[in-house]
Amino acid sequence: MRLLLLSFMLVAPWVTIHAAEDAKSDPVIKKTLRAGEPTEADLGRARSVLSAWENEEPVKGPRVMRIVYWSPADREPQPEFRARLTRVMQDIQQFYRREMASWGFPGRSIQLELAEDGLLKIYEVQGKLKSAECSEADSKDGQEIRRDSLRALQAAGVNGDKETMVIFCNLADWDPVKRTMSHHSPYYASGDNRGGTAWQVDSPLLDSASLSAEDQQLVDRQYGKISLGKYNSIFVGGVCHELGHALGLPHCKETGADRTARGTSLMGGGNRTYGDDLRGEGRGSFLTLPDALKLAGHPQFSGSIKQIETRASATFSELKLGPNADGLQVSGVVKANLPVHAVLAYADPEGGSDYDSEIAAAVPQEDGRFTLQLPRSPKKDVRAALHFVAVCANGAATASVWSAQSYTLQSRIKADSSYDVSKAIEKLELDQHLAAFREGKLAPAEIAELSSPLQLLLKRLSVPDNAAGKPTPAAVAETILMLPLSDAAPLLAKTGWGGVHYDRNNDGNPLIGPDGVLAHGLYAHADSVYEYDLGGKWKSLSGLSCVLVGAHGSVEATLLGDDKQLWKSGPLKPGDSKPFTLEVTGVKTLKLEIKGVKSNSGAWGAWGEPILRR
Repeated sequence: MRLLLLSFMLVAPWVTIHAAEDAKSDPVIKKTLRAGEPTEADLGRARSVLSAWENEEPVKGPRVMRIVYWSPADREPQPEFRARLTRVMQDIQQFYRREMASWGFPGRSIQLELAEDGLLKIYEVQGKLKSAECSEADSKDGQEIRRDSLRALQAAGVNGDKETMVIFCNLADWDPVKRTMSHHSPYYASGDNRGGTAWQVDSPLLDSASLSAEDQQLVDRQYGKISLGKYNSIFVGGVCHELGHALGLPHCKETGADRTARGTSLMGGGNRTYGDDLRGEGRGSFLTLPDALKLAGHPQFSGSIKQIETRASATFSELKLGPNADGLQVSGVVKANLPVHAVLAYADPEGGSDYDSEIAAAVPQEDGRFTLQLPRSPKKDVRAALHFVAVCANGAATASVWSAQSYTLQSRIKADSSYDVSKAIEKLELDQHLAAFREGKLAPAEIAELSSPLQLLLKRLSVPDNAAGKPTPAAVAETILMLPLSDAAPLLAKTGWGGVHYDRNNDGNPLIGPDGVLAHGLYAHADSVYEYDLGGKWKSLSGLSCVLVGAHGSVEATLLGDDKQLWKSGPLKPGDSKPFTLEVTGVKTLKLEIKGVKSNSGAWGAWGEPILRR
């Protein structure tokens, strides 16, 4: 592997282009706040929290975007890549600066590292992998490319693990005669306030200067026949969108009103509409206010590295959920280990890879109280997870790219697009009483006043978390017509991580699936297996297989009777569950298997309400 630092002889001490000082700054067009968004007074309060944090005992530090250019062993860099990528990254810098200013946060954007010649300082790497060995779908290739990039940065005295970097992969295939384009580059990103990585693809056509081109047609393998301008909308927009992930932004969509007045959310489908307005093909892309609030404290945007390593920890209490004609109003109190300048909420319908998440924001009062309004969803008759994220003044948040890893409640969007929050209310009731129950502070009379689902759940949690003394299904008296598998002793039980647990998670908390709290269940982190002796004495088995809330891995579940497949779930990703009801008449041995899809990392599978019947 060859490591080169471009323009090494030209580089003076780091020259950074600062948004507030850039003479080419676009005029600020202030967005009009609509009903349901934080008010001007709210945004002023958020600015005050950030200002107090950044200016009291300030800790400034050079936080610049690190740009790496990676070529496979059998390729030279694409023509004029430094000049092109400088234009691309400065265009993206201007986009973030303009959008942040329009929401009332002027002078905040990504920071770029320039050489003396005014072009980007780029760390060039030539890896060991050959072009044909690289695959867009293989994450192992992306990790090897990242390792190469980290070594290049380390050689220049930069710890890339603690920086935000964009890796442009020289893995595009352009035929100028046939005018066909394809790529096989890693194309994704992840990160938070402390650092992140975005994998991108370079090509000789990638240039923000071509965003306005309505002609020069080409055929892209994925997008078909498009203009040169549209190609750059997709791929310059892709850099901007994936960089958002590297900075800690999850997916989210724009509301219908936004689509008409503002365009497409950058972190929704905005990676394909960036610059469409330059060709008169739409309003282009914009940064939502919740995303702007999240970025406002990011060290790249603030220039402050005060307590950059301190992770955000927050609790939400006194939550009240009120469905209304406009969607869902949420109020509550947030308390955190750091000053909180924003609370974000995501209503993520099942499917859609969270691109269709509705999003809202609030700026808490000094006592932590907040109220926000989630928009009405166009979806109908689907589950929707409600995620709540606290954003702190040092740029840290209680969830970054995966909003599902935050405090989550379950809801359903009904056939009339209104919110059903009954499952969420059950969870809130659980949260209110669980600690007291565990400490033995809930009297029987108090338990009797709780809802029936919560009473059942607490009863299940009072049973020891093991199979000691439980009968096998084959040994259960025939007068017992219904048997939860968590009340039976398995012949074999093992999981891929966290041990074997009945009716609870590995941390002792209840099992929570996409449909809410599970009173009966088997914890089954992949790869897992539970095997039971039925003795041919049962007729049916019902239940569901799911990925537990908070997981980020995917699983696949299989049921086998006497080693013959009875049912298979297909791949289940976070937010998925699959119910089953099947005949087990005559089956002597029942096996429940859950395996990870590609890997078992974060693959928190579970069997929910698995019940045998005579």
